[in-house]
Amino acid sequence: MQIAGHLPLGDALASTPRAGVGWSSAPAADYVWLAEECTGGDGEAGLCLTFVRGLPPDAVFRRIGAAPGVAGGFPIAAYAVQSGTVLEYGWAWMSWEQRVSLSVGTAVATVLVDLKHDYFFYLVDGRLISSFSWYAYSLRDGLDPDPLLADVHELGLDLDDLTEQPLPSALALAERATGVRLHRADFIRPSLVGSFGQAGKP
Repeated sequence: MQIAGHLPLGDALASTPRAGVGWSSAPAADYVWLAEECTGGDGEAGLCLTFVRGLPPDAVFRRIGAAPGVAGGFPIAAYAVQSGTVLEYGWAWMSWEQRVSLSVGTAVATVLVDLKHDYFFYLVDGRLISSFSWYAYSLRDGLDPDPLLADVHELGLDLDDLTEQPLPSALALAERATGVRLHRADFIRPSLVGSFGQAGKP
């Protein structure tokens, strides 16, 4: 079924940047610094980042209904980076509806890890293309779950229970899927901060 205003799946994939078409070949080593920053003394990581292709922070906030500079609700920060925006959440997750809205006409990738969860989501033009747990790639889901396969394999994220140090690899995959690169210098101070009112679920 075709959603009004959306491209057919094949056209959407062809017209948006994704792994395997030269937008990025980032290695996991490029994101070890971030994995170290978000890992506590107990060795457990906590992070939720969404890489958004081609949209500035203010446009991203409008799409997900976030209020700039407003205290209360769930905190969110947007970093203006090469080729788009990276969103960081406090302890709240983005709802499914927010992810869909954010990805219309572009590509987004979310990397999420906490004490109980580890996920990678890749959406193009309002549709879930691929999603998987870092330790269960064989159970991946989505409309076309294998467009990132070559990069997933190169980054070592297809080993299921044998996957080692997946966080920097998942962050590199987000860059490869969207062409959005996050440098350490970009992550010092957000371009826009605010909040939204309701926690989502993965």
